[in-house]
Amino acid sequence: MRKIIYVLSLLLLGSAWACNDDDDNLAQVTPEATGTVTDSEGNEYGWVRYGGLDWMTSNFRAGVAYYEQTRIDPDNGREVPLVDDELQDEAIEAYGIYGNLYTYEEAVEMAPEGWRLPTDADWRRLEQALGMSAKESASEGWRGSGEGILIQQDETGSGVHLQCGGWINLFAGNVNEFQLVQVREFGYYWSSGVDSAYVSPAVYYRRIRPHDPKIEREPVTIQAQDHQDNLYDIMMSVRYVRDAQ
Repeated sequence: MRKIIYVLSLLLLGSAWACNDDDDNLAQVTPEATGTVTDSEGNEYGWVRYGGLDWMTSNFRAGVAYYEQTRIDPDNGREVPLVDDELQDEAIEAYGIYGNLYTYEEAVEMAPEGWRLPTDADWRRLEQALGMSAKESASEGWRGSGEGILIQQDETGSGVHLQCGGWINLFAGNVNEFQLVQVREFGYYWSSGVDSAYVSPAVYYRRIRPHDPKIEREPVTIQAQDHQDNLYDIMMSVRYVRDAQ
């Protein structure tokens, strides 16, 4: 088996940029069709069609908000807030703008009827519809030459509107450094389909950042492990997809 390399550094430069800037030099890309869908809790989402797939245009938000959730402290076995008190205001604000964050299992299970967590192939299909070559879409790392900006455009552009809502992860492998980080700096998105070729369950994720024309595709474990071998469920943003109706 291949050994998974944990590539997601949390020690990256921050950014105050919004995640929705257009570039006048980019080709204009518009969806094949648009519409709306409502989840079981009454939250409404737009959708846009590319390559025969309908993509939600805002991050999913159903279920218990991540800032209201708890976890078990591995040091003492006590239940503690998932997001520390000093980060609660930031988390509540981020939730209002960027939607909820989910573990991999939650992301799979929360899909509304008729929708699914996108596979890596679904993401590649979208990237190709935005202009990326099939060969490049199958590569790893930061790929593309404008698709990273196109995929962040709102209804005035592509309409896909991926957002930079950060993620919840273990910081540098330290016990109890499991926090909401990189809000407005990066957007992290799950894909489905665990790859058993790695030593730990892993999937290909997508990562974007403001003003970056590229989109990152890398394998990531669905749990992080600290130096005491405690496991923590990583939490990312979710966009659901369906075959064109």
